[in-house]
Amino acid sequence: MHVVVFAGGTLRPGTAVAEALSTADLVLAADGGAAAALQYGYRPAVVLGDFDSLDPLLLEDLAIHGSDIIRLSPHKDETDTELALLEAHKRGATRITLLGALGGTRIEHTLANIFLLTSFSDIPTRIIDGPSICWLLTGPDTTAITGSAGDYLSLIPLTPTVTGIHTTDLAYPLHGATLRLGTPRGVSNELIRAEATVSIDQGMLLLISTRRQEVE
Repeated sequence: MHVVVFAGGTLRPGTAVAEALSTADLVLAADGGAAAALQYGYRPAVVLGDFDSLDPLLLEDLAIHGSDIIRLSPHKDETDTELALLEAHKRGATRITLLGALGGTRIEHTLANIFLLTSFSDIPTRIIDGPSICWLLTGPDTTAITGSAGDYLSLIPLTPTVTGIHTTDLAYPLHGATLRLGTPRGVSNELIRAEATVSIDQGMLLLISTRRQEVE
């Protein structure tokens, strides 16, 4: 079951956003993410949060029209987005797309949402915003990247080292390479065909695929 979760940040439109929503089996929203869901034409089946960023009248309207409202205490250790991902797990998600997780005025929330990928690696989880898709590769594993020649692909280590990196069909190939946390060597590679692959032996690698035609 594909679950789409709207977080509370600004969501830029894009092809990947539209494709994710078109295949959603269930839509959840974390607090103010409910407003974004409605703007995109989706009434979330579940809305949860401490509701410090959602208009009370909008919340009331969602409840009247059948959304399941889960009210959380503002005094909690988890973020609303983290709890929304846990709720998606509880409801049987086999794939999760997180929207509205990268934009907004709070950079700490953006970083926290990216690092949430490391806690939910048991279910394929992707963050999508505008032209970009972010996901985590945990070694040993391989992932495929689909798009168009010229699309950007960045590889960013989230562990001290990521070893045994092999790529195919990228402009700057890697063959058994190691990337280290804090160095930008893996940023802004490019696809040379419509599909590329990345495999790693050990570590956690963040991949960010960006459609070139949507940023130029």
